[in-house]
Amino acid sequence: MTAVEARSNPVDDTTFTRPLIKSLQRQIDELAETVPGDDAYRTAASWVYTTLLVAWAEDHGLIETRLRAEARGRRKQHLDAGGSMLGWLARSAASLTVHPSTACLLDPRYNPISQQAPSEDAARALVDWWSDKAPELAYSVDKGPASITGWLAGDMLQMVTSERRLANALCQTPWWIADFLLERTLVPAIETFPDQLLRVIDPACGPGHLLVWALIGLYQWYRSDRPGHPAQDPRRAMKRALAGLHGVELDPLTAAVARLRLTVTAGALLAADGALPTPLRMHDIPSEIRPRVAVGNSLLAGLDDPNPPGTILDDTADYPGILTRGTYHAVVANPPYITVKDPKVSKAIKAAYFAARGQYSLSAPFAQLIFDLAIRGGPD
Repeated sequence: MTAVEARSNPVDDTTFTRPLIKSLQRQIDELAETVPGDDAYRTAASWVYTTLLVAWAEDHGLIETRLRAEARGRRKQHLDAGGSMLGWLARSAASLTVHPSTACLLDPRYNPISQQAPSEDAARALVDWWSDKAPELAYSVDKGPASITGWLAGDMLQMVTSERRLANALCQTPWWIADFLLERTLVPAIETFPDQLLRVIDPACGPGHLLVWALIGLYQWYRSDRPGHPAQDPRRAMKRALAGLHGVELDPLTAAVARLRLTVTAGALLAADGALPTPLRMHDIPSEIRPRVAVGNSLLAGLDDPNPPGTILDDTADYPGILTRGTYHAVVANPPYITVKDPKVSKAIKAAYFAARGQYSLSAPFAQLIFDLAIRGGPD
């Protein structure tokens, strides 16, 4: 396993990310050859990406080590006792789901790995790669997001799952752009509504880059000592931050990744302030930490959605008021810049948004939605 030294930030370092992407894509190609069914590549990509999440969690001590070299002896014992490497992989993935907010990672509606599996030899080769060759995903940084936030894992989702990048325009927001956006949305909201529980939403949240950055900012705000507003204790500050933070994402697995990252980031912030034991473990993160990230089409949820019931996952109704117009102090998003391929969906969006005209890009109705969701500050 290759260690990563402290540097400006590996998420910005193509000498780190490009070899990792190529290696992950190679693992997907090899796995896909052994997966049955028409969606072999998509399923293989989900398997490999899920193991990336496992390795990231292992490297930060969040779960028991199963993929890395330290577990080589236990893997051998497992195999000698008649177990399979595929079963070992499945147990590794299951270790991510010990928290209520992350159980969706193995839900077949979110992640197809429970529906089709690679061969035993392919599973063994994948585990051997993580054990012997893959880089460490925990690292120190001089600036930008800490590795515990899962920023790199979020970036990798678009790189290794091409259908999300092409069909959903999944393109991650660099952390410095996240800084820029939140400085012009969250910071003014804090200054304008200092006495209120701040409501923030990203209606096209992807794997949660902007939400993670906003969570850190909100938590620090509630923990700050201000005239007339003494610093709140860590648990209460986190409760308020999460109560006001919302996201909506069309793709189920992408939304599940956002929930995982927000759950872990919340736990890490609490542990850093002494409110949780260290080193942080997934099972120590309180069950009341429930990121409000819904799955659905934020442009059409609750409106005349042309998709027949059950054809896409939509749980926005489980988050009452999540898309109520005029209720958010800050709305921040990096929306998709693609055209709609489905003519029925395109027609429904045109009917709901005056900004959707002609051969429109989705950025146009999303821009309208962003303004519609925000609290109006006045006639100007």
